[in-house]
Amino acid sequence: MTVLNLKSFYSHFLKGHGEMIHAAAHSHHFWPDVTREAQLAYWDDCAKLSDHKWNKIFSEVMPKTQSHLAKLIHFKHPEKIALAPNTHELLTRILSLYLEQGHLHILTTKNEFYSWKRQIDRLRELPQVKVSFVDTDNLLKSFEQMITPEIDLVFISQVFFNSGKAIEDHVFEKMVALTPPKTRFVIDGYHGFSALPSNLSKLEGRIFYLGGGYKYAQGGEGIGFCVLPVEDLRPVYTGWFAEFGELQAAKPDQISYAKTGVGFMGATQDPSGFYRFNAVWDLFEKEGLSLSMIHDHVKSLQQLFINQLGTKWTDSLRLSRLFDDLNWHGHFLTFKAQDTLHGEKIETLIKKENIFIDRRGENLRFGFGLYHDEKDIQNLVLRLKKVSL
Repeated sequence: MTVLNLKSFYSHFLKGHGEMIHAAAHSHHFWPDVTREAQLAYWDDCAKLSDHKWNKIFSEVMPKTQSHLAKLIHFKHPEKIALAPNTHELLTRILSLYLEQGHLHILTTKNEFYSWKRQIDRLRELPQVKVSFVDTDNLLKSFEQMITPEIDLVFISQVFFNSGKAIEDHVFEKMVALTPPKTRFVIDGYHGFSALPSNLSKLEGRIFYLGGGYKYAQGGEGIGFCVLPVEDLRPVYTGWFAEFGELQAAKPDQISYAKTGVGFMGATQDPSGFYRFNAVWDLFEKEGLSLSMIHDHVKSLQQLFINQLGTKWTDSLRLSRLFDDLNWHGHFLTFKAQDTLHGEKIETLIKKENIFIDRRGENLRFGFGLYHDEKDIQNLVLRLKKVSL
């Protein structure tokens, strides 16, 4: 069993939560203590540099963020990474590529995160937008049957937020190979980034890859990113950052875009998240902590949790498991209640035992991270066994 002892990195958050067992690392992973120092470093830079802080942010801070991001996903061109306050801004920028086209046919799944679901549900109200859905229970076969040259955009999560089911790298490679060259392919990596030791390097230059720093990357809010394909992108939804570095070269009455990831960015944002993210991954690099080691740590905790919890508890609460093989699975375990009201009742009982989990409809999710160890799991199981209907 590979379990790391890294609690000393998280002393502020652990102290802040006291005796509560926070089993929602997939929703909001605790931040290492170094992020507090990074937040103060950003403030100090503002105090020293005021307006000129942007020179440092664009020349030093953001390139380091892009470099860390590229290493984590095994991509070779960090300059092709766009940064934003959140991934939804980047997603809507992708969608804006089709405004001039006048029609849009999207192929996706019914298991995508809320912001995407809400966005396409609204778009489906427009007569020029069509949305088709692949069957995730038989993903590759369903995709092969449904992908056609008429599809403009594919959007599929790396890890489905409502179950934890993860798509393997080789499956994405096969799907992209089946996709016509003119069809853009978006992988929503948010629930897999910095958790699964994924390697999609064979798809670099072909796909959009979305992710962020709020969950497993442990940097908090404000760190959305998108890896761009090799393409001349001119999103309609754009901001002044997008021509940063090309302002002097721009011709009158011509909308220019930087050829790097900056060309897909928006406008002024709070850059403190980049400081925090850099501090986290500077620390982990120094400690020699790899994504494989992190994944092994979480897998070990998940297996310990399953073994100690057993099936009597889930049977008594009428819960079913939405997980099986943990080797390639998201960093949370999902138990499905009979319906939303049933799930809400169980969540309330769990919270009374000073346990924090999260719930998505009828799905109860338990997530573990680097600030957990075997003792935490044992304590969690003991408290859960007090819960009964």
